[in-house]
Amino acid sequence: MVNATTPLRIGYVLFPALTALDLFGPLQALNFLSIKQNITLSLISTDLEPVSIDRTILDGVSQGMLGSSASPYFSQFVLPTHTFTDAALNDLDVILVPGGPGTRNLNATQPAVDWLRARMDSNSSSPSGGPDYMLTVCTGASLLARTGYLEGRNATTNKAAFDWVRSVEHADKVNWVPKARWVVDGNVWTSSGVSAGTDMMLSWTEHVYGRNASETARITMEWNALNQTDDPFAGLYGLA
Repeated sequence: MVNATTPLRIGYVLFPALTALDLFGPLQALNFLSIKQNITLSLISTDLEPVSIDRTILDGVSQGMLGSSASPYFSQFVLPTHTFTDAALNDLDVILVPGGPGTRNLNATQPAVDWLRARMDSNSSSPSGGPDYMLTVCTGASLLARTGYLEGRNATTNKAAFDWVRSVEHADKVNWVPKARWVVDGNVWTSSGVSAGTDMMLSWTEHVYGRNASETARITMEWNALNQTDDPFAGLYGLA
């Protein structure tokens, strides 16, 4: 799949109140990877308006579960590059889905779920019929579960939100692994909470580009990576 003359096309799904490190941790590893590897990046949302980080912000005011926080005006945003209606995204090789409090807003994330389901059905670049790789971070696994694509597969997610993720549509047909930093099942990679996404991304980098590429990114980031089975948080939340 990796070809020096053909870019690897990566798409990252955005939605309001996604968690910062779910997005920027893996992106940091990809930024270093892009120095020597030919890859492209699309940040995808319902429209091209700025997307809020860790809380939903409307007209400068935080909404929902974080609306009553001590710092309602502490805000961050990320700018999408493409929308879900952009036909140029039909042939993405890799799709990443972050988590965050916004995943609990089922209505707001339905466009992302619908788009993910369509990508599973329409992209024929891999034997499974979807993108070559699908990666989720934290509760981003709930969006992929809602498409039905995880049915019969092994997966993991944020341990603090483990029970909630297992409650979404189609999630009862997923084999949720309680103790794992990340889980690989075929072309689907799912990570535990927040920082685990960066460990998963570094492992994916090694899988696709080799250990030298992964270690170069890790050392440059000064990142102390955990192994796939390193998951102290499963016990903390009574899952192991």
